[in-house]
Amino acid sequence: MNIRFATLLLSGAAACVVAQPAMAQQTPAAAPATAEPAAPGDIVVTAQKRSERLQDVPLAVTAVTADGLATRGITDTKNLTQISPTLTYQQGNNASNSSFRIRGIGTAVFGQGTESSVSTVLDGVVMARQAQGFSDLADIERIEVLRGPQGTLFGKNSTGGVISVVTARPTNTLTGKVNVTVAEKGEYHLNGTIAGPISHNARVRISGFYNSDDGYIYNTTLRRKTNGSDSWGLRGKLDLDLGRLNLLLTADYSKAKAFCCQSVVVRSDNASLTTLLSPVVPGPDNTQVASNGDTTSSTTSQVYSLEAKYDLDFASLTSITAWQYYSFNNTVDVDGLNTATPIYTGTNAVAQYDVNGGPFTLGGLSQELRLSSNGKNRLNYTVGGYFSDVTLDREFTRRFVNCTASGLTLGAVCPATNLAGFSGHHQAHLRQNQIAGFAQADFAITGGLKALGGLRWQHEFISVWGKQDRTAPFAGDSILASGYPLTEGYTGASDSVLTGKIGLQYEFSRRAQMYATYTRGYKGQSLGTEFTQTFNNNVVVDPETVNAFEIGFKGSTADRKISIAAAFFMAKYKNLQVQANRSDPSTNTFTFVTTNAGASETKGVEIELTLRPTEALTINLTGAYTHARFDADGIGCPLQNQAAFATIAYGAAQPANTCFKQRSSTGTLSGAIQNVRGGLLPNTPEWRLTFNPRYEMPVGHFTGYADLNVAYQSSVNFSLEQDPLQTQRAYTTVDATVGLRQDRGLSLSLFVKNLTDQRYYTSMGTPGLFTTQTVTPTNRTAFLPKGAFRYFGVNVGYKF
Repeated sequence: MNIRFATLLLSGAAACVVAQPAMAQQTPAAAPATAEPAAPGDIVVTAQKRSERLQDVPLAVTAVTADGLATRGITDTKNLTQISPTLTYQQGNNASNSSFRIRGIGTAVFGQGTESSVSTVLDGVVMARQAQGFSDLADIERIEVLRGPQGTLFGKNSTGGVISVVTARPTNTLTGKVNVTVAEKGEYHLNGTIAGPISHNARVRISGFYNSDDGYIYNTTLRRKTNGSDSWGLRGKLDLDLGRLNLLLTADYSKAKAFCCQSVVVRSDNASLTTLLSPVVPGPDNTQVASNGDTTSSTTSQVYSLEAKYDLDFASLTSITAWQYYSFNNTVDVDGLNTATPIYTGTNAVAQYDVNGGPFTLGGLSQELRLSSNGKNRLNYTVGGYFSDVTLDREFTRRFVNCTASGLTLGAVCPATNLAGFSGHHQAHLRQNQIAGFAQADFAITGGLKALGGLRWQHEFISVWGKQDRTAPFAGDSILASGYPLTEGYTGASDSVLTGKIGLQYEFSRRAQMYATYTRGYKGQSLGTEFTQTFNNNVVVDPETVNAFEIGFKGSTADRKISIAAAFFMAKYKNLQVQANRSDPSTNTFTFVTTNAGASETKGVEIELTLRPTEALTINLTGAYTHARFDADGIGCPLQNQAAFATIAYGAAQPANTCFKQRSSTGTLSGAIQNVRGGLLPNTPEWRLTFNPRYEMPVGHFTGYADLNVAYQSSVNFSLEQDPLQTQRAYTTVDATVGLRQDRGLSLSLFVKNLTDQRYYTSMGTPGLFTTQTVTPTNRTAFLPKGAFRYFGVNVGYKF
């Protein structure tokens, strides 16, 4: 199968649905297009910042309601990959270096100065950093995943797409619900909601959740499970009607403490490493770690917003004022060994590396004001302005200890007189503000033909002040003299840009439409905020830009027995913001630099198909083919290739896809790098397919149901460096749920996740110890998610 076949499949599916006789009627030529009211079974979304049927929106959107999330057991945003055909998630050792990708595009960097390419939006409020997007889902109305660049309406941190979380509003009648989930491996979820009127024009909603997970990886040193978490949160909403004015005040607060996320050693070719890890046995089936300390993260998230909407008949005027606060602190036991005190390692490997982490705090004020027409005219529009001001403070502490002794037994405590190393600390302050104006419209040209267009102008200023102190607490330490000086400095930069979209849409009828769009997207420049940054020479990372094309079809038969949404896409990115690994384990130097890739292209096809052969049976099928490639200069080489580098003379042409060092005019060799051409974008499967049948039938006073989800994805590589040892092979998972429910009353369901106990990884890496260019460079670690284990659970709920 190839892209040509996928294109033919898209065209054939569109022709098949359009050919249904009940869909042949078209809008009369003289009549302007109007917004169709939602019918039972329609999903209403706000993907274009106004309420529309999902069927009518001319872009690729996956929308799932609260019931759909509950049926699939999706309790946090990380599991949304189950419902969107080209959304993937890559796990880091904490939330700040984990990432979403849509159609291969995402931002997997450690630096807090870089925004995500996939924006998370909570009730219309754009989250300032991607760490805020990995949250629990409680009392949700629906989730919308918008695929492809969405900058015209959603701003500069959405060159890959948008995950829009819409929480439930207060109700006019007294309602409430409570749900309890208990699953194997010590997993517990509790959430509840109560909503209703407090006067003739005021309503309130209060919801809360508590989640606890003991973990599923066993720590042989601490003799307990790890990679678990505890979290809780509260949300309150007050909804007021004051004539034509509606006010919605929202307060959202949550906290989380995670003993997460430790990777397991899946390959060790070093006898010393294997001995020191004992009783852990490295290998593909390893589910244990041996560290003397936990990898931890603590987060606090607060979002307060006021949405004011004024009905002008012909349009609505909406204001969203929001303040967000986010704090994060983490620590990582980098060596992964039982080294509470420095030990003899027999080589130049680190004797102790237990201190590596620090906090960042973020505060942000935003204001959006927009005017949206009522959708009942020939010209429909949304026009508005946006302002945000974000401050971020980052600190980090790192400590290495080396043992300079010789002849000791491997693992013996190192004498105090033979210790060398350094401690380092840094602090950075980022300020980022932007102002933008935007407009988007559709115009009915004739019959069902519409012209689509939009523009966004924005101006941004970003600055970073940072100071770095590194001290040598051990006698005989020479690290300060070999490249770890004190740095302090300030860098500021500003940028202005005009972006937008243009396209055509043709509505065959209420039940079928096609569209074609071109979008120009942009993600703002970035500055370094991290420990290894040279603050007196903080290089500005250029903005990321994209030219994206999409052709899509959405349709259903008159009886709704067949519904389809299909999209063909191609996007060309320039200056893709990526993280280059410039680490040198042989000198205990671990440096990751945010930089620009030269070019990237992602193209493919997505299909979401729903079949309803009977009233009781619904079958959802999704498929996606994604061809994602990039070119980039100066990327680090896979560790096992670095010792065999080619030497390139000064001024000579640099090779492609080959590890090399080039001489400078003074004869100095550069580090080992490669110029990648046609590289695979990380964590982007070429194929993803899902098969999701659901059967419902009356069972006494209940509705009984059975839901099965089979998901396949092809192999992926997790490494920007194209390391073949960081490849996850293709795999298939199977989830199943059976249950009974009432619209109001009790519900009960039993579920199993990963029925076939399929092991898979969500990221891979290289151990810091006994792993250099010349010393067993093939050692590897990997992160095993909980979803890579089979486990059973039960959910009990009650609604009134």
